Amino acid sequence: MELEQQVKILTVDDNPVNLFLISTIVKKICPDAIVYEAKNGAEALEFYKQNAPDLLFLDLKLPDIHGLQVAKIIRATDSDKRTPIVVVSANNAEESGYDASSNLIDDFVDKPIKYDSLKAIIDKFI
Repeated sequence: MELEQQVKILTVDDNPVNLFLISTIVKKICPDAIVYEAKNGAEALEFYKQNAPDLLFLDLKLPDIHGLQVAKIIRATDSDKRTPIVVVSANNAEESGYDASSNLIDDFVDKPIKYDSLKAIIDKFI
């Protein structure tokens, strides 16, 4: 994948194994991307404010703030550029609260995380 500017991707998950897996797969798909990791909602929001990522992979069950609340806060502060938010969850999309018709979440990826699923997301949004 050839990009004109370095892509910033934020992964948010309280499980270090999931963070490592997503980061590793993203770096294989998009070697020049900068991949940032947040372990909770507060870290994710702070990073988002300071760095404006190009794509966000977001777990829902975080220790401090539910992922959907993180998404709502981000959408309330989105300015010119809308950052795609992709929910990553072990629950199915419906159980996770993903609603394709809502303007909150842009896509959904099931856990366990697979290369092909992340590649499709990156191809779609980057």
